[in-house]
Amino acid sequence: MVPKTSASNKRVQKSKTPPQKAPRVIRQQPRRLSKPVYRGPIPRVEGPKLDEFPYRGAAIDFRTLLSDPYAEGESHVFEVQMLGQSYALKIFKFYDDEDDDVGLWPSQKEIVSLDMLHAHRDPFYNECRAYGRLKETNLDGKVAVRCHGYTTLPATIEAELEERFDIVGWDRDDYDEPMKKRAVFRAIVKDLVMDDLPLTARVAKKMKRDLWLIRKQGIYPVDIKARNYKRGLLVDFSTAMTEPHYLFEIKPDWQVRMYKNEDLFAFDSMMEDEKVKTSLRAMPNSDYLRKLRSRDYLQKRYGWPRSPQVHLSA
Repeated sequence: MVPKTSASNKRVQKSKTPPQKAPRVIRQQPRRLSKPVYRGPIPRVEGPKLDEFPYRGAAIDFRTLLSDPYAEGESHVFEVQMLGQSYALKIFKFYDDEDDDVGLWPSQKEIVSLDMLHAHRDPFYNECRAYGRLKETNLDGKVAVRCHGYTTLPATIEAELEERFDIVGWDRDDYDEPMKKRAVFRAIVKDLVMDDLPLTARVAKKMKRDLWLIRKQGIYPVDIKARNYKRGLLVDFSTAMTEPHYLFEIKPDWQVRMYKNEDLFAFDSMMEDEKVKTSLRAMPNSDYLRKLRSRDYLQKRYGWPRSPQVHLSA
């Protein structure tokens, strides 16, 4: 006869054999880019975003090439017509993200995703983020030429652009792919501004005021040159650094200040290069002279300064 086991004995027996815990598995996030999606506001990371052009898919009539087809740069700009309206269409070259994380320490790679790196370094996304912030703050069209959103164009237009405008350099890496599988072109649609204003002291005063207003919104254009203005309005944000920006989080304070002040120094250099008759300065004179001396020294010895978008380990 089997003896009966009391409830208390059962509890004692259970306590002797505690349940086995499943081993803890730590899954590391894959270090790869998400597949780009060009629908809705972009880029799809934290921070400002640019909406699509509302007439996406409309037929595009390419009229003239506004940029130099042989100049180095991140894009080509065209005068186009869509739905009977004239626009400036800025089509970006393809961006190579292979070396985006070169120069980052392993600890920095844990907090900065490849998607964030791409969104903060690709010239197309730089311009999307800057214009996204200008639209948030109701400054689009007031301190920069008005932007109407981004759009994409099929790879098949490449043959037309080569034949009509002699453009062959798009920095593609998928020429071996069939045409249907090639990456689409990415573009930004803006107001067309054909005429310009002479860079006088009066115009420069407004440009300086606008630059400080842009910076107040957390946008640092970096590349301030006369060619990047039309009628006193900025037209190029392809090298802009817009907050939140990963470099502002991982670099020391002195280097962040250097990045943020580069456009002020560039503005003052533009005044000199264009021989504008003004004592106007974006930077205080003492800071400007110190920057000029350090810039000359770094340029002679190291080839500095370079764009922070390109050299992470700077």
